[in-house]
Amino acid sequence: MKITKYLAILLMGGSMVSCGEDFLNDMDSSTVTPDQINDQANKDPDKVLSSQLKGCYTSWNIRTGISSNDINGHMSVGFGGIMTLSDVMSNDISLALGSGDPWHFDHVLDYNAEQYVRARWPWNFFYSLIKSANELIDVVDEDKANETIRHMLGQAYAFRGIGHAYLAQFYQKTYIDSKDLPCVPLRLSKKETSITGRASVEKVYEQIEADLLKAIDYLDGFRHTDKQSINKSVAQGLLSRVYLVMNRWADAAAMAHDARQDYFLNDLQEATEWNYQDVDNHEVMWGFIPTESTTRIFASWASWHSTDGPGYAGVGGGAFQLIDAALYNSIPHNDVRKQLFVAPGQTVPVGNNEIPEYANLKFPFVSQWLGQVVYMRASEMYLNEAEGLLMSGNAPGAADVMKEFMTNRVENWTAPAAWTQADIYNQRRIELWGEGFSYFDHCRLKQDMVRSYEGTNEPLSTQVNIPYSSYL
Repeated sequence: MKITKYLAILLMGGSMVSCGEDFLNDMDSSTVTPDQINDQANKDPDKVLSSQLKGCYTSWNIRTGISSNDINGHMSVGFGGIMTLSDVMSNDISLALGSGDPWHFDHVLDYNAEQYVRARWPWNFFYSLIKSANELIDVVDEDKANETIRHMLGQAYAFRGIGHAYLAQFYQKTYIDSKDLPCVPLRLSKKETSITGRASVEKVYEQIEADLLKAIDYLDGFRHTDKQSINKSVAQGLLSRVYLVMNRWADAAAMAHDARQDYFLNDLQEATEWNYQDVDNHEVMWGFIPTESTTRIFASWASWHSTDGPGYAGVGGGAFQLIDAALYNSIPHNDVRKQLFVAPGQTVPVGNNEIPEYANLKFPFVSQWLGQVVYMRASEMYLNEAEGLLMSGNAPGAADVMKEFMTNRVENWTAPAAWTQADIYNQRRIELWGEGFSYFDHCRLKQDMVRSYEGTNEPLSTQVNIPYSSYL
């Protein structure tokens, strides 16, 4: 059954989102009620809006999409959980435990059917985020807003825009060839108390673009100090992602180029030595830095990615997430990124345990479960720009961008005679492995799921091939 059918169930239910109770008692919700906003906005707007914006970040970073203190709740925390969901629903990751893995049903796309709780997760997560953003947007007179308030508005518009963008990608086919199909409801005000129906794909993307363009405008001059908030570069990066989905290639390239100007690539050594959970790296544009009070322990990003740690997907739980064998084999031996995975036939000892072959070494465990979550980095922007340039007819420009990128990833790199979109896509799969892009790239590029092939490292229970046409 198709995930789009789930929309009918939600819409008939008459409720846009059920927030529920947070699955951990110490979850700190910094959002304020609409009545509090209205009462206090005229007295101290900066303070009130700052509190509401903090609530948006709380939702993005640590809100659970499924309100239960069990394995399902532990899988669905923050946008990091959405990123993991995207990756396990792709060709790029193999699950060591096969049908015994907590992500098994996601991996074989069985949870896409409307009767399963997982189909509700992205819906609840992103509409909760949009609701928080609207509560801030609704109380501001934008024509009279000072610079500080404009910067807060810019972040709220970015959240609303990207929230609708991910909803559109989860609950309808990709933009191209689907513009007239019903997509998701647009929620543009906290004052909307009833569901007005599903907007078309084209209408949803028009609103997404408008929100992100407004975010870029309002964030001009805003400087974040610790990369935990959305600045202009991040908003440009988000819009670049959207333009790739829309096949607006030149616009995607231009946005990505502008977004990466204040950042630079890791070199060959840094690409293997950097812990990809470290937001302080000069490639990182946006991320989440948990503290002892906000880390979610087994419900954290680290629990599902640090193979040397005590979490579910580490030596403690054994639910290792492995790189697909075919993808691993596509990485040349002189590509330093191959060192981020355990080679076939080898293991890595950790105490009395071992990390198995093909497991990632990309996200080493950080003491006290304080591994950080990277949402955006400059390397993605290089790849977005190169794909956009190539597909808009500027092959030489794409080659120049890829040369700068590849010389920082492959020793003694030799340029190919020509780049193809498939070549750049393969570089995305290698570079951004485990960072939440895989399923969305599958959908926009209409890639089939191929897990049954000679030499596969998929367990027998998940050796399935799924055509793109049956994703949604």
